[in-house]
Amino acid sequence: MNRLRGLLDKAERDLRAAERLLSDGDADIAASRAYYACFYIAEALLATEGYRFKSHGQLVAQYGLRFAKPEKLDRRYHEVLRQAFQTRQLADYQTEVAIDPEIVQGLNEGGRSFLEAASRYLEEIPEDTAGGERGEGG
Repeated sequence: MNRLRGLLDKAERDLRAAERLLSDGDADIAASRAYYACFYIAEALLATEGYRFKSHGQLVAQYGLRFAKPEKLDRRYHEVLRQAFQTRQLADYQTEVAIDPEIVQGLNEGGRSFLEAASRYLEEIPEDTAGGERGEGG
C-alpha cells in the first residue's frame, strides 16, 4: 500500500498546488496540476488490479473500462479524468487558447472528490491487492 499511498499523497499535493496557481491567475498551469492529481489517483486505483500504463491516453481509457464501466466508483470520476486530460492537453500545447479558470476550478473540485472516493475505496480492499503489474510498460 506504500506506493498507492504515495500516489494519493502526490495527488493531494497537486490539488493544493492547482488551487494556489489558480489564485495567482495561472489557470493553464493549474489545469496541468489538476490533471496530474487525477492521473495519480487513477494510477493508484489501476495498480490495485495489477495495471500500470506509460501512455496517458491508455490510462484514461483503462480507468473507464475497469472502474467507471463496472461502477466500482461513480462514473463521473472518469468524466473528470477525461476532461482534465483534454484541458491539460490544451493548456500545455496550445499557446493561443485561453484556459477558463472556472473550468479549472471545477476540475480541481472534481479531483478533490475523486481523491476522497478513491481513498475510501482503497481502505476497503485487502492490503495485498496491488500485486504484480500488467499492462503497458510495468
